[in-house]
Amino acid sequence: MIYASTTSGTYGEVLHECVACRAEKIRYWRQKNYQYTQSASHKEFHIYRCESCGTGFLNRPPAMQWLQSIYQYSGQALTQAVTLEEVLAKETEFPNCKLDAARMGQLADRFNVSDNAQALDIGSGFGFYTQALRKAGYQTTSINPGKYENEVFRQLNGDEPLAMMFENYQPTGKFGVVMMSQVLEHLLEPDQTVKKVAGLLASGGVLACAVPNYASFLVKLLGTKDNACLWVPEHVNYFTEQGLRELVGRNGLRVVKVEQVTRIPSNALSKRLGLKGKTAAFVDRLVGRWQNPFARFMNFLGLGIYINLYAVKP
Repeated sequence: MIYASTTSGTYGEVLHECVACRAEKIRYWRQKNYQYTQSASHKEFHIYRCESCGTGFLNRPPAMQWLQSIYQYSGQALTQAVTLEEVLAKETEFPNCKLDAARMGQLADRFNVSDNAQALDIGSGFGFYTQALRKAGYQTTSINPGKYENEVFRQLNGDEPLAMMFENYQPTGKFGVVMMSQVLEHLLEPDQTVKKVAGLLASGGVLACAVPNYASFLVKLLGTKDNACLWVPEHVNYFTEQGLRELVGRNGLRVVKVEQVTRIPSNALSKRLGLKGKTAAFVDRLVGRWQNPFARFMNFLGLGIYINLYAVKP
């Protein structure tokens, strides 16, 4: 890959085809600026969209060195260390990662027909997915470059992940489950990643994958103000369900289940509107009452916030 120097990082080369389906009919969509911290200088990114599968991606994306300089600390925008107690307190206030980990771990185990009880957790974050896989009876290998997240992982699970990027991981065996939750959107070469994952899976093993949905109602409503999906420069790819299906299918995996997930904090709307006091409390109660039926409706329409996909190696 060719790099060009900038004041706050390096860009990769111009892309001429979709990162998901490889179609060459791509077009400029919108621009979004990067500001990792309040003191950082803004940097411009261009988002392109595939006219075949609808997937989006940064063009030109940040170079690997730039991403690694961020991910050595965290893949979740942490700018300082956090404790397990702080992470669990946030999970109590807004149950999210633990719920997703339990659900994805159970479904991955159900679809794994390989009789292989080894699991690989790529981008293991705080460790909830590794924990869920262990509860399901798997022996786990976890990979995550971020030292802030890895310390929480250690507090939660008693050991530490391999502190590296997946691109540098050299496996020694096969796996019945490969877990990739909120990972593919971060990777510069998702096609090569899925190809590598397919090679790591035992026959009958399953890839459990979760990504933000580029076709979500949040992206349609907020445009580039959305950060669940369009978070730059960390997120370099923005998948649609069609694009994700084509990506895993082209690499020899058979999709067995796709579902969408929408979960929003009850105070998200009042915070965005800047509401206070009784007005904020009223809006929070209203959102809390209606968010579940609203989420189910958005998921049914294909407008959910996240896509969960399970694919088996024949």
